[in-house]
Amino acid sequence: MIVPKLAFVAGALSTATLALSILQEGTQQVLEDVPTSDFKCDIPAALDPSKDGLPAARDIFSDDKALQLQVKRHGTIVKIPSISYDDNGEPGEDPRWNVFYDLHNTFAALYPNVHLRMARETVNTFGLVYTIKGTEPALKPLMLAAHQDVVPVADASTWKYPPFSAHFDGQWLWGRGASDDKNSLTGLMSALETLLSNPLWVPRRTIILALGFDEECSGRRGAGYIGRFLEKRYGPNSIALILDEGGMGLQLLGNDTLYALPAVMEKGHVDIWLELYVNGGHSSTPFPHTGIGIISEFVTQLESNPWTPKLIKGSPIYNHFVCQAKYSPDASPKITKLINKGDLETLTEELATIDRATQYRIQTSQAVDYILGGVKINAMPEYIRIGVNHRIAPQDSITAVKANILKQIKPIVKKFGLNVSAFKGEELNPDVEFDENIDGVVGPMYDVDYNGTLVLTSSQRTLVAPISPTSGPIWDVFSGTIQHSFAFEDGKVVPVGELMTGNTDTRHYLNLTPHVYRWTPTRQGHNANAHTVDERMDMYAHMEALRFYYDLIRNFDASPVAVYEEQQDFAEL
Repeated sequence: MIVPKLAFVAGALSTATLALSILQEGTQQVLEDVPTSDFKCDIPAALDPSKDGLPAARDIFSDDKALQLQVKRHGTIVKIPSISYDDNGEPGEDPRWNVFYDLHNTFAALYPNVHLRMARETVNTFGLVYTIKGTEPALKPLMLAAHQDVVPVADASTWKYPPFSAHFDGQWLWGRGASDDKNSLTGLMSALETLLSNPLWVPRRTIILALGFDEECSGRRGAGYIGRFLEKRYGPNSIALILDEGGMGLQLLGNDTLYALPAVMEKGHVDIWLELYVNGGHSSTPFPHTGIGIISEFVTQLESNPWTPKLIKGSPIYNHFVCQAKYSPDASPKITKLINKGDLETLTEELATIDRATQYRIQTSQAVDYILGGVKINAMPEYIRIGVNHRIAPQDSITAVKANILKQIKPIVKKFGLNVSAFKGEELNPDVEFDENIDGVVGPMYDVDYNGTLVLTSSQRTLVAPISPTSGPIWDVFSGTIQHSFAFEDGKVVPVGELMTGNTDTRHYLNLTPHVYRWTPTRQGHNANAHTVDERMDMYAHMEALRFYYDLIRNFDASPVAVYEEQQDFAEL
């Protein structure tokens, strides 16, 4: 028999307490508490930039010569293995960062006018900020963003073409980072290079290009430093609009309606780590459960109790389907009927069964992605660690995730008599503390003392991002540019905000403006396999993105929107 000791710093909570902890989140406003008005999906006018007298995007980015130039530029950048690793040390200390010097030299060679006419500053060694000052300092700057780094390649032999060969087959350019996110990076720099190659073109509005270098590792060293750097220079709420990667691209329904789906918010993020310390010993006389067996019960318990999906009226995904019901009612008649009826409960059930991408836009995800344990086949492990990744839906919170973990592990802690230390010294913890002794039975009639301690910590804590506006003059310029750039005969382009299940560098830029849009302007199905084998980019779709970036810069430069409200020392800008 065993008599376990349970010492939670933050205890297991009831459902009612879980709900309370959400409302007490503090710095996060839970989406269901935000007042909403009926969304009608009215579309502003398309915005043609031709009044500036510059060549039209379709005239300069549509022939084979332009395509081959982009293949050369993009391929050269993809060939550089600018990998960021989870265990990277700091810049200047870890030599694995040094490949970014080669990448920066490549930028200078490929984009001479960008480097001639824009001020280039390095932030924390490898972060890059390019700036060209506008002639009208009262206009808030336009900020364009991308990241330089790519994820590692697990096994190059499994790729159709070597992952850093940048093979072009006439349509697709293959390679790690070809889609995520060197596609955006190449397109943005190429649009700027085209504009800046015209010596007569001088922007009215300051333009900033921000390139982080560790987005794939949460962006702490890159965008984290860049965000503070820009806020110190310009101040909070000082940028007109930020455009970064992300969103759901472009979706064609019914051959006559093209939906542009920029992410206007991001889910929150927290990783929960469970570290188990237990008695070891020779495997010939094992405990009924080794440490790996105990930790496996935690995994099974969590995976058997997923979070509940919830669709909230006024949320980005709800508004997306309002637009679809309005402009493409026959694309999904059942969804159209439920939207018009206002039956959120049944609509939630319907959306959660469509596919994983839809399900996890309305549900907090949890994924056990990391496990470490055991050092030898004939020795019971004394230390086992697992990591559980959570992407937090707008109706939930970091506090609620921690509370749920504690709730789920409680019976297993009781079963094995474990001591628990939970989230000591952290913020956003559940508010309950208690100590209790519990009797439990493991199985055998003889005494079993696992002498176990479970330590819980969290990392990469990121609150659910606020919703960016989808109305008003700044959105109208953004939406109008999308409609112009992707216009097609007898068709309609419908820009509408969506939610992003992952996180981008924008998590570090939120103080700079409420107008943060995460959107890679690529048609669905025309990029493939980001983060896995055979990543590739359709270069014809890349050319469409280039045309959009070119038009967006021009339209924002011509527009009077986003003026500093109070007099500032513009000389400092």
